[in-house]
Amino acid sequence: MTEEKLRILFVSRWYPHKEDPMEGLFVQRHAQAVSNYANVSVLYAHPIINKKILSPRWEFSTFRDVDELRIYYSGLSRNFPGSQIIKASQYLFHLIAGYLWLQKRTKRFKLAHVNILTRTAIFASVLKNLTGLPYLITEHWSRYLPITNTYRGILRKIVTRYVVRRAGAITVVTENLKNAMQRHGLHHKRFYIIPNVVDTNIFTPTFLNHSSKKLLHVSCFEDKSKNISGLLRATQKLSHLRNDFELVLVGDGQDFQKIKEYSQNLHLEAYVTFTGLIEKEEKLAECYRQSCCLVMFSNYENMPVVINESLACGKPVIATRVGGIPEIIDSAKGILIDPKNEDSLCEAMNYMLDHASEYDSQALRNYAVENFSFSKVGECFLKIYQEIKPIQ
Repeated sequence: MTEEKLRILFVSRWYPHKEDPMEGLFVQRHAQAVSNYANVSVLYAHPIINKKILSPRWEFSTFRDVDELRIYYSGLSRNFPGSQIIKASQYLFHLIAGYLWLQKRTKRFKLAHVNILTRTAIFASVLKNLTGLPYLITEHWSRYLPITNTYRGILRKIVTRYVVRRAGAITVVTENLKNAMQRHGLHHKRFYIIPNVVDTNIFTPTFLNHSSKKLLHVSCFEDKSKNISGLLRATQKLSHLRNDFELVLVGDGQDFQKIKEYSQNLHLEAYVTFTGLIEKEEKLAECYRQSCCLVMFSNYENMPVVINESLACGKPVIATRVGGIPEIIDSAKGILIDPKNEDSLCEAMNYMLDHASEYDSQALRNYAVENFSFSKVGECFLKIYQEIKPIQ
């Protein structure tokens, strides 16, 4: 008789939705990794701010063996005294309604896996009080890092410490984020590092012996953190040294048009290509394979999944020494530079254009498979679930 799979409720503050199909993509991939070992249902509530909807819209679907319930509701468009309490109450109300619907259509959940503090964990804590359902917290938010410093407010900190203390375990994707959270008093006896996941069946290398002159950047086009404007200035410097390269910028986001105009102002039309958003992973993987390396010039980060994708494709990485990046990237996997140092970035890109092929693609690929694959990450979460002792 085969052992019945655990039934896991995933709840996330960020998740791909119709207004932004890339938001919280790393959470969706974690859910898919877990689905190799458990039955997973995702509950996601999203406020619609820019237009009114008369009644909440529920969308239920199954994607890659994961049941996904998205609830869209009319959110507050402005802030005023007490607005945060109203927003939180709206959010929690829709989560409770969604949970009751999911619980009715399936067997009882054994454990809740909440992502992104703090409201999701308030919901999980209430569920624990009412039903005894244990919960695990996975945090991705960089707000605890000194450079961002957006984890503020006495009430927020009190509530966050409370829900963290009641959790069965905490996971983050980097040691750097773990240390930052602990500096804010968010301690737990079960505090684990589990990385972002990559579909290593899609993100695969090509071992054809050719020297690409394409530099690749993939991001959400948010310039404050990603510093794409600095990347463009370094590219302009590189264009004064050589003219045999292309910088391919993949993605979309709030600063996309501004960055595109800035590139034109720097007269980089002959060197820079904007692809826009590439949703299909197969097409994105091909971009990695056609490049010589990935280039990230972030001012701050947690751990961008694009680095994992690049390694899975056997491509080295140029990145800044921020967040959890130095925990993965060493001299065998690429080049680390200081943030905002455009001269160092120019020098690193110039080097990679001539020497990227000297990196061991198979070793990069092996590292990614051993650490970031669906099977490996899903197995890590399953072990933690079993430690927490789900409801029987």
